[in-house]
Amino acid sequence: MIRIATDVGGTFTDIVAVDEESLQVTVAKADTTPRDVVTGVLAAVNKLNVDPGEISIFIHGSTVATNLVVQEKGSRTALITTRGFRDVLEIRRINRPDERIYDLFWKKPLPLVPRYLRFEISERTRFDGQVLTAVDEADVLGVVDAIRREGVQAVALCLLHSYVNPSNEVRVAAILARELPGVAVSASHEVAREIREYERTSTTVIDAYVKRQVVDYLARLGTGLAATGVRAPLMIANSSGGVSSVQMVGHAPVNMLSSGPAGAAVGAAYLGSLLGLDNLVVADVGGTSFDVSLVIGGEPRLATETDILGYVARLRTIDVRSVGAGGGSIARVDAAGMLHVGPESAGAEPGPMCFGRGGAEPTVTDAALVSGLLDPDRFAGGERRLNFDLAHRGIQELAQRLCLDVQACAEGVLTVAQNRMAQTVRQILTGQGYDPRDFTLVTAGGGGGLFCAELARAVGVRHLLVPAYPSVFSAWGMLGADIVGNAAHTLVSTTDRLDPQEVERVYRGMETSLAALVATAGGPNDDLLYRRSVDTRYKGQGREVEVPLGASPLDGNLQTVIDERFDELHRVRYGHRMDLLRETVTFRLQAIRSLKRLRLSTVEPGRGAAGALLGRRPVHLGGAIVACPVYDREQLGAGDRIEGPAIVQEPTHTAVCAAGDGLEVDAFGNLRITIGGIE
Repeated sequence: MIRIATDVGGTFTDIVAVDEESLQVTVAKADTTPRDVVTGVLAAVNKLNVDPGEISIFIHGSTVATNLVVQEKGSRTALITTRGFRDVLEIRRINRPDERIYDLFWKKPLPLVPRYLRFEISERTRFDGQVLTAVDEADVLGVVDAIRREGVQAVALCLLHSYVNPSNEVRVAAILARELPGVAVSASHEVAREIREYERTSTTVIDAYVKRQVVDYLARLGTGLAATGVRAPLMIANSSGGVSSVQMVGHAPVNMLSSGPAGAAVGAAYLGSLLGLDNLVVADVGGTSFDVSLVIGGEPRLATETDILGYVARLRTIDVRSVGAGGGSIARVDAAGMLHVGPESAGAEPGPMCFGRGGAEPTVTDAALVSGLLDPDRFAGGERRLNFDLAHRGIQELAQRLCLDVQACAEGVLTVAQNRMAQTVRQILTGQGYDPRDFTLVTAGGGGGLFCAELARAVGVRHLLVPAYPSVFSAWGMLGADIVGNAAHTLVSTTDRLDPQEVERVYRGMETSLAALVATAGGPNDDLLYRRSVDTRYKGQGREVEVPLGASPLDGNLQTVIDERFDELHRVRYGHRMDLLRETVTFRLQAIRSLKRLRLSTVEPGRGAAGALLGRRPVHLGGAIVACPVYDREQLGAGDRIEGPAIVQEPTHTAVCAAGDGLEVDAFGNLRITIGGIE
């Protein structure tokens, strides 16, 4: 049987197929088709040339939900909330994104729901769950009439304190379902049952905003796969690093945000477990963006909130930091004569100038081609020949504006992109108290190998790992993901007053709801693994730290367990601990059904790197032209060693080993690079 995973990126759609018995791996890339992403996915499937009847599972990761938010192409959405709270969505938080911290002209994005589509009803629930004012059906029906007149396609329902007692919200949702058939409804107690009105409202709005299109997209994908003969279950990668059934995603499609980048973190964690590497920085350089995540102690680092260009979603997610610096990122000179790279991207259409599809502005890929880092005849496995003359013309026009020669300008473009990447890595690594020397950097994505040796050097990481099939690593990582469901329940209490029996009731309720959701993916529920955690803070703090509870019993020692684990996590993250009361805020539960792990195949022992030498070509490295040796990765074997400078090529990826760096091939065919000059 064959297991397949696809990952839709901004430029290419990646696909990986692994034979579960022979472990033979087949990879392919197809152009992403922005007008209809399903077309690109089906084209990638056709490239594999496998028997559809032999496919055992089909896993799909996509940025479709993210793109709907970024491009503001979601449904016409209304918000129904408690009287007096319609402007929560617009007031939001004072936070600024890091890259805009000094921008005096930056403005927050407009709300996804304009004010005239935000409706209030008279109802009220206290913070402790007591209903002060019940729902008046006539009041709700008046809002329904207004929604009909406005041609609304989706409704987000978020009532005050419904995370404690959702009875009023359940009543309104039932009325909406009865009166507005065909209109998608998202209720906050089902999407984000957590404290904080803005975050809960924003998450529910995003869920409603993308629901119709995501459900339609997955239905068309399922139909398209069935038409090609695929009968295997379709699983969707979610933001927490697991996979979900189509029904689970349809229940809360907001969980599909960031599903693609999460696959790289999951794959890195699995690979690290085989290699004895517990702490990893995962750097994924795609066509549109650079995504970085961490693996700590063998587990991907999770966050409880994500931000999509200023739109906040409160959900369980792998902590992925992104910046617009990928192969398709456009290089421009501003009015002050400064060079900028990204965040705008040439994407799949028209793509970089060297693609010859009408791209009129130079990109990172064009700069890499002009510098000699890319072989124009071997790009994408030789399926596409890059046009050097077009790339050179674009970089030359840029160089004239900067008063530089062409090679210096190309190096400048690559350096600016690399510096943006390094800044993002520092934010997630040293910015959270971690020592880079304790980590190995794992490169992923089609452009990762071009940057990651210098990126590791810039941030102080000593070791670099280039896995097998790095250009499709996110898709490969999805093949090792488990079926995962997530739930949260707010219960604010100081730990000295925490009632273990009440906590047990909260967890039992979440287990029941998650078991029902996971059951839609098929298989028995008696093998479900539950992971418990609790968001905790010092009393008076505004933000929490997630504390894993593991297998700790919910008994009289619960306070001690939470206090001690929280103190240590707070010390690691913030550099200190305090002698204050600790306060629990939100209890979290993750339900996991493990899928069969794929084994890794080994490679034959090498006979020396000289046998893999393809030749030499002039490459602009470190400010000079170097006659750089170029090696064929497919001809390298276990134990082969290379000293930099060198380039290692494979059909869909190019890895650069700088002067002073040493490269060795391990038993699984991974390239292990030791970065020189770091103490």
